[in-house]
Amino acid sequence: MTNFKLRGVLAAVAGTLVLGMATSATADATFDLVDALVKKGVLTEEEALPLLQGRENDIKVADKKVKKGRVAISDAIDNATAYGDIRVRSEFRKGGVALANSESEEERTRGRYKITFGVKTESGDFYSDLAFAMGAGGRSDNATFGSSNGANNKEALLVKRAMVGWNVNNWLSVEAGRLTNPLYTTEMVWDKDLTLEGLVEKVNYTYNKWEFFGNFAQSQYKGDYKNYNNVSGGADAFTNNLLAFQAGVKYPFTDMITGKAAVTYTTFTGAKASGTGGAVGTPFVPGLKGATAFSSTAVNDLRTIEIPAEIEFKTAGFLSYKVFGDFVYNTASDDRYAKAVANATAGATRNAISAAGNDDTAWLLGVGVKSAQAKDVKQGDWEARVWWQDVGVYALDQNAVDSDFMDSRINMKGIVLKAQYSLRDNVALNFAAGSATRKNSALATVGTASDMGASSSTALDLNKYQLYQLDLTYRF
Repeated sequence: MTNFKLRGVLAAVAGTLVLGMATSATADATFDLVDALVKKGVLTEEEALPLLQGRENDIKVADKKVKKGRVAISDAIDNATAYGDIRVRSEFRKGGVALANSESEEERTRGRYKITFGVKTESGDFYSDLAFAMGAGGRSDNATFGSSNGANNKEALLVKRAMVGWNVNNWLSVEAGRLTNPLYTTEMVWDKDLTLEGLVEKVNYTYNKWEFFGNFAQSQYKGDYKNYNNVSGGADAFTNNLLAFQAGVKYPFTDMITGKAAVTYTTFTGAKASGTGGAVGTPFVPGLKGATAFSSTAVNDLRTIEIPAEIEFKTAGFLSYKVFGDFVYNTASDDRYAKAVANATAGATRNAISAAGNDDTAWLLGVGVKSAQAKDVKQGDWEARVWWQDVGVYALDQNAVDSDFMDSRINMKGIVLKAQYSLRDNVALNFAAGSATRKNSALATVGTASDMGASSSTALDLNKYQLYQLDLTYRF
């Protein structure tokens, strides 16, 4: 009998005896004491079982209840938990077009839905997470009502996460596979739907009141390395890796005030400017406002330092308040800017991009308020956040920024509001709204996989942008 099963048996036996009034208060106290000693490691399971002599029948009954409540996979799995959610959404987007000789707008109203289903398991100091979701694109798990005659089609569930983790000790965990992004960050930098593929190390260590944490990621970003050694007809293909190194701390200044901050350095390796399947291809060039559509997936010369931080103020009741922010500086932006100028297609474009300057920072600042009855979400809980963000065209990876705000684009600035109300413990109503404009008036609002203008032959180059979303989410 594993510790997990023994603890469940002890809890179930104690509950049965209390409800049935089958034993005295002293007997109940004995079960509680034995349970506590096993949890704290004072007693082993062999030492604990003799203390329960005379309760064999109760143990057998409780053991059946424990097994009935578990997800049975194999004898090697200590615990398995199924989880997921279904979300339905009503959405409205509006973009102001800025082409060379015209001004117009595009509006898009649509219903959407999202399904996530997963299973987490534990086996000793190893664990796993396998999850499926819709949406082949990395930054969206949504399907759109009526898309491609949707009434007669079925959506596919795709692999969202597939990872194995190992709790090496009480302060270090290692994970491998397709993983949830481990970084403490904001939506300005990383879309929440994105995952990493590779290896992650997580460090958590507490000293007095200081909670230190570290997250280190080695993720294959793009490419499958091939070296043809100049064989005729073959071109080398290069693998591009994303490396992230984060160190942070959380500290309670008082019982009511807590601060948290981190420093993250992110870089890309294996960047090449030639070769089929190359990680970079033609270096990043932002393009000009009102010019023919331009987008680039290139991640050359991105070596960023990010500093996310927050401070939370609690009250004696359910309310708490938070001030949060994020700042990013691309230390290699001079090279990114210089290559953008050098690789512009025409002299006039080259001169205009050069004159537009090197915008190498991104920042976000916001406030939030939350009403929470407990650590887990309860019916009646609510929260709201509002923030302003300002993203320079050479500051961030345009492939990773949030797909909703600001339409998967950089060179934009604007305000975002998000609010949530819990109708039930597992049912939430969400509202989000945002409004943005172009930051650098000379350059395009560069994006990859943007929603606005995606159906036209030229991508929508936004002067202004608005988004409204209303969601209903059911978690299970």
